[in-house]
Amino acid sequence: MTMNDKELGGKVIDFRRYLHRIPETGNNLPKTRAFLETHLEALDCEIRDFGPEGFTAWFECAEDKAAPCIAFRTDMDALPITEDTGLEFASEHQGCMHACGHDGHMGILLGLASWIDGNMGKLAKNVLLVFQASEETTGGARDLIAEGIFEEHRPERIYGLHLWPGYPLGVIASKPGGIMAGTCLARITAKGRSAHIANFKEGRDALYAASLFLNRAYEWGQGIQGKAPHLLRFGAFHSGTANNVVAGLALLEGTVRSYADETSDMVKDGMKRIAGEIEQETEVSFDFYFESGYPPVVNDPEAYAEAKARLISEGFSWFEMTEAALYAEDFAFYQQEIPGVYFHLGTGIDAELHTTDYMIDEDALLTGVRLFRSLIF
Repeated sequence: MTMNDKELGGKVIDFRRYLHRIPETGNNLPKTRAFLETHLEALDCEIRDFGPEGFTAWFECAEDKAAPCIAFRTDMDALPITEDTGLEFASEHQGCMHACGHDGHMGILLGLASWIDGNMGKLAKNVLLVFQASEETTGGARDLIAEGIFEEHRPERIYGLHLWPGYPLGVIASKPGGIMAGTCLARITAKGRSAHIANFKEGRDALYAASLFLNRAYEWGQGIQGKAPHLLRFGAFHSGTANNVVAGLALLEGTVRSYADETSDMVKDGMKRIAGEIEQETEVSFDFYFESGYPPVVNDPEAYAEAKARLISEGFSWFEMTEAALYAEDFAFYQQEIPGVYFHLGTGIDAELHTTDYMIDEDALLTGVRLFRSLIF
């Protein structure tokens, strides 16, 4: 059924509000998936399962069977947060909330699906819609890729977006190259020797050594920002057992975020060098454990230039970012398989992501649908 934009915008808002009421986390999304599939099953598309709770909707739009395919992706999972917005359609699942805009992302993709269904045969390309679980947890994109999500239809481009506070309503923000950071867990253990505080010289103070490390690592990290933009911060520091005992052990846990693997490696090597110097000074040893998370979200330069030119010609409000965001996104895994572009879409409300009172201006949702449909050319 063909709808005008006003009708389509209202439909997308309805989708989003229903999904906002039923947030689910990780890959346990039975209500979310049932709602999405109910609407997709009424359209001229083929639904196929991939990974835990992930699935695709394939639209063979073009008259030419050999026409190229492009893909669009949405995440589906919510966060373990108790909502405090006062909205009439607030979460009905205690302790769970769509506090990162994924309800809006799904609404946009359902709206796009409805629009495609009303324009079958008029489009030059076929379309693959990707519905993915576990973006907030284990990186559900990897599961879908491992199961061969792109092997049959082989899309030439993949696009995604994130509803973004801080930008005016409807503004599209993006940039070529790195747009969001890759992540790496850093766990650092300082091992000394306990002693009574009265005999502190007999001990090897792990708390003191770890404190030296923390300060020097931060200072060094600030010094290389100009040539290697990154984030090095620690959020947990555990040490000691009593107020009158020299701490024999200290544990620091934090994150390294950057836009290139080379930068991440540089930061890791720098931390190890600093620890080595402190070992010589204090006789406290340091052990390092690093665990890579999501890679950086890197927009393909050619695909980015195409999308930017197209969207500006269509009259969208465009903002070229000069700095990438330090948030992470597993859309990065798709970009390692297919040239892809990721966008931030301004929501007009400066409500922080992942907070109990996160809200959006729902007029942004139709802009999201219009953005995506403009890229089917």
